[in-house]
Amino acid sequence: MTEELRERMDRFVEFINSADEKIGDEIISPLATFHVPFLPEPVQGPNGYLKIIGIMRQAFPDVQWSLEETIIEGNTVAARFILRGTHQGDFLGVPATGKPIQTQAMNIYRFTNGQISEEHGLPDLFGLMMQIRPIDA
Repeated sequence: MTEELRERMDRFVEFINSADEKIGDEIISPLATFHVPFLPEPVQGPNGYLKIIGIMRQAFPDVQWSLEETIIEGNTVAARFILRGTHQGDFLGVPATGKPIQTQAMNIYRFTNGQISEEHGLPDLFGLMMQIRPIDA
């Protein structure tokens, strides 16, 4: 099961870096719940995750995620990502700065029948905001 979940996570990275709806439908359960700190309510299913990707790409059009580390226990995966991009649009009220960003996220995933059924996303928003804050702040 461990190798299968590692392969599923690699496929998920392919999805988040491409926003390919076909891959999303393959890897994410239609009933999946995604908890994201910058949204007031969880989002659901592949389309919900595409909303998250859309928010990130609107602010960082060139954003790319790399999966750096995983810990797998049963059907649960703890994953550490690094994301890199350029701040070219509004993000959480901060207008585009043109600054490059690099930050981490620690996310926990649950899988059911080979698909992601839940994610608790924990991006380092503080570190990210420190990188894009205006110079005079």
